[in-house]
Amino acid sequence: MVDISRTPGNGQVYDVNSYALAAAGRDACAEVNRVGIVSNDPTELGEIVEGQLNRAEVVVIAGGVGGAAAEAVRSVLSELGEMEVVRVAMHPGSVQGFGQLGRDGVPTFLLPANPVSALVVFEVMVRPLIRLSLGKRHPMRRIVSARTLSPITSVAGRKGYLRGQLMRDQDSGEYLVQALGGAPGASSHLLATLAEANCLVVVPTGAEQIRTGEIVDVAFLAQHG
Repeated sequence: MVDISRTPGNGQVYDVNSYALAAAGRDACAEVNRVGIVSNDPTELGEIVEGQLNRAEVVVIAGGVGGAAAEAVRSVLSELGEMEVVRVAMHPGSVQGFGQLGRDGVPTFLLPANPVSALVVFEVMVRPLIRLSLGKRHPMRRIVSARTLSPITSVAGRKGYLRGQLMRDQDSGEYLVQALGGAPGASSHLLATLAEANCLVVVPTGAEQIRTGEIVDVAFLAQHG
């Protein structure tokens, strides 16, 4: 992984998460300190996390829930407090972690490495905490009902959060939504769809198939006071 200021080599990818999550934090009205890419060296990682725990009221770490790198992250964090990694019945981003670390018990979130999954988990789990902590009148995104313009398929047994484009019929004033990203499981990595999206289509657990013309709840991705 390389910073966006560098040209990636073979097998390397840009650091999308730290920039995207920093922007999401600012959108939630937080003052953000973006750290960027951190090595898996336990000493370096521990020093950086401890430094953030001493200055921050919420810490967000992407890439700490799966693979060998995640094992290193969790090993370091376990020395700083209690951290639990669990499966949540949502898609994308079912595997995530939360704990209270440091002497002040700072809320710390572990998010998936997948950029779209990380941003969805931030929206659902992290953003409301930030907004509540700041005393905002509307910690949650505004939910509207919209009619689907195409069929929607979600993952069985999980609450779905699908990227979409929300629009309004000029004649009737009715909200309409076009889901983006294709079939579940095959498209959670398509960051371009998140850039195009202005909403998240909320698909209830047990409603894996939604037909064109059905009414769904939509979380509008716009500031709400």
